[in-house]
Amino acid sequence: MIKKILLAAFCFGNLLYAQYNLDYFVDKALQNSPVLQDYQNLSRINNLQSNLDEAENSALKVSLTGNYLFAPYFNNNGKYISSNPDAKAIGYDVGITNGGLYSAQINLEKNIFNGGLLDALKQQRVALGKSYENRTDEEKHALKKEVTGRYLDALQQLMLYNLSDQVVKNLQDQLNITGDLVKNGYAKAQDYLLLKVELKSRQINLNETWQNYKTGIYKLYTICGISDTQTVKIDSVNLKKNSSNDQQSKFLTKFYLDSLNTVSRQNIFETKYQPQIGLFFNAGLNAVELDNIQRKFGMSAGINFSLPLLDGGQKDITRQQTMIAEKSLTDYKNFLSNNIIAQRNNSEEKILSLKNNLNSMEEQVDDYHKLLNISKKQLEHGNISMIEYLTLLKNYVDHQKDVINTRINYQTEINNYNYWNW
Repeated sequence: MIKKILLAAFCFGNLLYAQYNLDYFVDKALQNSPVLQDYQNLSRINNLQSNLDEAENSALKVSLTGNYLFAPYFNNNGKYISSNPDAKAIGYDVGITNGGLYSAQINLEKNIFNGGLLDALKQQRVALGKSYENRTDEEKHALKKEVTGRYLDALQQLMLYNLSDQVVKNLQDQLNITGDLVKNGYAKAQDYLLLKVELKSRQINLNETWQNYKTGIYKLYTICGISDTQTVKIDSVNLKKNSSNDQQSKFLTKFYLDSLNTVSRQNIFETKYQPQIGLFFNAGLNAVELDNIQRKFGMSAGINFSLPLLDGGQKDITRQQTMIAEKSLTDYKNFLSNNIIAQRNNSEEKILSLKNNLNSMEEQVDDYHKLLNISKKQLEHGNISMIEYLTLLKNYVDHQKDVINTRINYQTEINNYNYWNW
């Protein structure tokens, strides 16, 4: 007997002493979410991209170049390299090779008057950064709802376990009392056996509810990214409805940001129709012959200019594509807006109905308790049969299960309402 008690204490010790609430699991889920970490990394990449855009399109570029081209001539009076070969010489046309190439230079390049492109790229980076922030908020909101749902599922199993545990303890006490009555001849052995069979059945149910609770806890661990296998006791929770949101739903923010991204892409495309001006400078060796090569060091500088004039109407086509994309975003936004209102109204109706049902059911709990206490005394005095008592007990347990299920459904619907009322 002592071994059984120690085993039970070992199995349920963590359940009895460890306390964890909903906020603990929500915090763990937010800390461990790979999706949130991915958005943080994408945001960092986007910030670095701003520096890269500046470096690619505006920063001074410095490079070293070296070239060597050997294009010999034969039958050229023994002179293999020349920019003015004899008419009888054999080799590539000097107009193609220029006699060869010996080059070692340092080059500087810088684009100017491209502020329009940099502004458009900056707008795109800002819009994309806000988009990542919004996705992060949406993921946090959705994750909180999902964790709360898993938490309520586990809490429901814990409440059913506590109910089964209470029933088993009461039946065990009643079995002890009935056993004494049988010994003294005040109760029938049949009543004792009926009670014993019922106790065994309830003990099996107790084990089942405990396993269901463990499964619920492990599912909660999974979504929160918790690797611990310890079975802990979770606290009760009492969710409250968020106040009505009269402003535009945060779910619609993504459409505004998607529109910004669409417009920014169009603005970047249209910058190619602006004048493109670049400065260049180089210095070093640049020669086509070896003769007096030491005197072929020099420098050069210049300006590159380009301005597209005709491109087959690409600008007009891309603008039409952007308008169509904007129209699609508006259609999706209107559809989701109507769906949000419908979901919120539906949840409000369910919450009101479940609350009324819960109030009515909870009013019957005290009556059931009083009736059970009276029935216990009547059973001890032989005024009712054991079957009648067990039938009443079964009705009480079924009613308590209905109360637990309704209470969890009520909390679940509040969780749904708060999700859509965002």
